[in-house]
Amino acid sequence: MRRALTAACLLVVTLAVPAQAETAPDTSTSTTTSTTPPAPAQCGFADLGSLPLTGATTAGTAMDRGRVYSVTSSASGPALLGIRDADDGTLIAEHPLPQALGSWAVDVGPDHSVYVGSYGSAEQKGRIFRYDPDDDKVTELGVPVPTETFVWTVAATKDYVYGGTSPNGRLFRHDLATGETKDLGSPVPGQTYIRDLAIGDDGTVYAGMGPSSMKVAVLSPDGDVRRVIEPPLDATGWSYDVDVVGRYLLVRYETSAAKKPLGVYDLKRREWLRVVDDIESLTVAGGARGKSVHLVRKGELIRLDLRSGRITGLGMTEFGEGAVRPLGWRGNTLVGTSSTGGMWHYDRKAGTGKLLDGSLTGLPVSIRSLAEGPDGRVYAGGFFTGGLAAYDPATGASQFWPGVGQSEGMVTHQGKLYLGVYPGARIYEFDGEAPKLLLNLHEQEQDRPFSMVSAGDWLAFGTVPKVGTVGGALGLINPATGESRVKRNIIPGHSVVGVTYRDGVVYGATSVFGGVGTPQDTVAKVFAYDIATDKLLWQSAPVPGDLALGELAFDEGGKLWGLTPDALFEMDPATGETLRTAKHQTYPWESATQVWHDTNLVFHAGYLWGKTQGKAYRIDPATMELTLIARPISNLAKGADGNLYLSRNERFYTYRVC
Repeated sequence: MRRALTAACLLVVTLAVPAQAETAPDTSTSTTTSTTPPAPAQCGFADLGSLPLTGATTAGTAMDRGRVYSVTSSASGPALLGIRDADDGTLIAEHPLPQALGSWAVDVGPDHSVYVGSYGSAEQKGRIFRYDPDDDKVTELGVPVPTETFVWTVAATKDYVYGGTSPNGRLFRHDLATGETKDLGSPVPGQTYIRDLAIGDDGTVYAGMGPSSMKVAVLSPDGDVRRVIEPPLDATGWSYDVDVVGRYLLVRYETSAAKKPLGVYDLKRREWLRVVDDIESLTVAGGARGKSVHLVRKGELIRLDLRSGRITGLGMTEFGEGAVRPLGWRGNTLVGTSSTGGMWHYDRKAGTGKLLDGSLTGLPVSIRSLAEGPDGRVYAGGFFTGGLAAYDPATGASQFWPGVGQSEGMVTHQGKLYLGVYPGARIYEFDGEAPKLLLNLHEQEQDRPFSMVSAGDWLAFGTVPKVGTVGGALGLINPATGESRVKRNIIPGHSVVGVTYRDGVVYGATSVFGGVGTPQDTVAKVFAYDIATDKLLWQSAPVPGDLALGELAFDEGGKLWGLTPDALFEMDPATGETLRTAKHQTYPWESATQVWHDTNLVFHAGYLWGKTQGKAYRIDPATMELTLIARPISNLAKGADGNLYLSRNERFYTYRVC
């Protein structure tokens, strides 16, 4: 069974410490602070504290008896269970969830207890918690399946709490009377996620699967698979949201082509009645009222009549930033939330909606990416809720833009900062005020632009495709003219996870993994692409057996270097010939899945400086020897001042090169 080692899960470990090997969206508002110290004058590693990257990421939310329960994620934990008044949004209480980094899974049982399924690191695992509103206490119910790091969904009955997980797509059942948890197995073999669960009135369990088949498994309360409902459309992706309303099963799909159709299935007739396109709300029964449900479609709140299929637009379009969740009714008022901590109301009698003031505590956001900016500052992009921060090494002053999405990669090009944002592989130009969208690759099934480089007049970037698909891309855009090229499958089946540039040629490094856990080739490649002729010059496999490479860099002599999770290599850029390789550590390729972007590499002051497997190194090009400078580390970049800047979770560091 392959072990999931994605870039995301590698972010969540312990705080960084210096190694012993060596001593010495759309926003126009920002917040400026001066709490981060300036870069120190002494050589070597220094802790700069944290940047002002904060936010309230609340993916998991439920409502019961006038209270809204939301879990706010944290970079290094613990997550917080926040309790708000559903009528006015005021904060009632917040409780830490030990060993949890966040949650998508919140449900309320018949006894009004609140159940939370969490995600965590490989050590923390996915856990389940119970909150008792009568005594205002949280109790951990344990790790339901030891192999699983993510509990995506929970659904409670009077006797049991069911849950679905990743990375192995397990269904579990926790007995509330005995405290025993039973692993019920994988309902659809080959699917590694149970994305959502619903429980029928008769106890039947409906499990929405992913990341490719979009099937819904129908199970008995004991976990026996009775049948599998095939999707009503020809596509790949997820059964992302599943609910039961009366005789209807509602399934909102997210396809690999970024489509979001809702299927309405008649459980008595066992047939699909209709498919409604472009449903954006995360819950599909939270707005149920009689035989209708209230959903968000194309940015507007609508009412869908389940019997006739009639859609009525309701005019409300403001829900706050992030994904929308209709939760339920308080009289004539529909209450909902957004995934960035907001709350909203829709009054069905008046036909009007409003946003409520947010009251959840913002928690630190992990630093997702680092880059040297055009103004000499170091820029950091945030995880999940996103956000962008800039740090001035001379003064220590920091600036924060909260409305910028999750930047997987960043680079300076012709005096401006460019951001590669997830999802949809969106490329933004940032001038210090607000991001400007230049390109969106969601229709090309691309998602994560991890690596970016300034390539003459062009900005070049490499992408990983959406979950459930294969075939990444090399993308190019000329910001001055707007011209763009997307070279999907430039190496068939491979994702492009590293790019660099020299003399009219873009050099790329690949991973054989895309949005599925099955490798598409036996070895990752390096390639050379000539911009002027629009041709692939060569491709080569510099490290036999490595399924993912990483960032590339040129040394002062014009040789091309690459760093992989377990190897360092040097190449002739003219021919693609591998000149030298050196294994620096081992890597479990035989059990790894979805290894994407795990390395950073820059050339500076006569040395290569790199990060891989959570460690930062100084690399001697002459001997190919790696000297450990700090660990654990998630990101590494060179600043305009000649220092290195590093991060781990929300922590921010520098390494002065002397």
